[in-house]
Amino acid sequence: MVNLTTESPLFDDLRSALQEVLPAEWRWRLRVQDRPIEADAVLDLTDPRDDITRVLVELKSRLSPSEIVRQLRWYEERGPWLLAAPLVGPRTRQILTDEGISWIDLATQECLLSFGTLRIERLPARRGSVRVTGGGAVNVAGDATDASRRSVADLFSGKALRIVRWLLIDPERQWTLDEMVTAASASPGFVSRTFATLERDAYMERERGASRLRDAEGLLTAWAAAPPPSDLIMSRVSLRPTPQAILNAVRQLPNAPRYALTAEAAAEQIAPYARFSRVELYVDEAGAWDRFLDLTPVPRGGNVDLILPTDPAVFAGSVKSGDLSLVSRPQLYVDLKRRAGPASEAADFLRERGALWRH
Repeated sequence: MVNLTTESPLFDDLRSALQEVLPAEWRWRLRVQDRPIEADAVLDLTDPRDDITRVLVELKSRLSPSEIVRQLRWYEERGPWLLAAPLVGPRTRQILTDEGISWIDLATQECLLSFGTLRIERLPARRGSVRVTGGGAVNVAGDATDASRRSVADLFSGKALRIVRWLLIDPERQWTLDEMVTAASASPGFVSRTFATLERDAYMERERGASRLRDAEGLLTAWAAAPPPSDLIMSRVSLRPTPQAILNAVRQLPNAPRYALTAEAAAEQIAPYARFSRVELYVDEAGAWDRFLDLTPVPRGGNVDLILPTDPAVFAGSVKSGDLSLVSRPQLYVDLKRRAGPASEAADFLRERGALWRH
């Protein structure tokens, strides 16, 4: 809550945003009560049939995902709510939307409002919806430089992704700082900042001196939606007649170099879903595989893809399926989901079958 008056800049920003987004046929009044109430303000909405909905309003200079999660029960017991701030980040938007809590970003006037028969979505243009700007920039309290020292900018690249991957490989585990330092080959300071970022975004929670995931599904979804790494994908042709024949040749290699099967060929080993025409392998180097499998390099359209990862941590959590080595289940889901068509559907199939969290 904030110490709010009708002259408060936040109050004025919210009033301007509501004037912009609410339909003309709806009447509304935004008020601050003199006596203490459980919200910063109250929004009275009157629909075209003169039915009134009373909405509790909370105005904040910042909306932290972890704070929102801690207060979900409180919001649920008192709603409906409208939460507003100069910046409503993607993770906060996701949590509020999933919980049916309306929100509005005062800087962009992007919002999701749902009260009775009224539903308004104004989302960024990159998501295929209308983006509305205006009213000037809104400064957010706090020092960005200080904040950057306590968090990481991108959870889904570099060593931060190593940490995310390990958390998803074993989502029930309680991780100490030292254990993750060893697993991710990262410094204690970097692991601490990554943990703090995950806690801030309500993906992780601290328990008895250790940390564990609280939202594995949400973290996995966010990883799959993040930009992919710049892995080197080398297309090859094998003269073996079928993908299964190629996989049989891999199985029979007596001393195969390190590899991890991914995409549809790997999903087939866990939960068969659809036919596939290409075998994709993460490998340390291509030359040995060209020799072992008699592969011919081609510009595109081969039936084997050798993938040189930007970070060898992609092999973390690899599992055996018979005589084949597969990437970890979370990595497999992400690799499938980032492809269109049947591969993405296979990812959904694995998730629906509950096959992602088994070893």
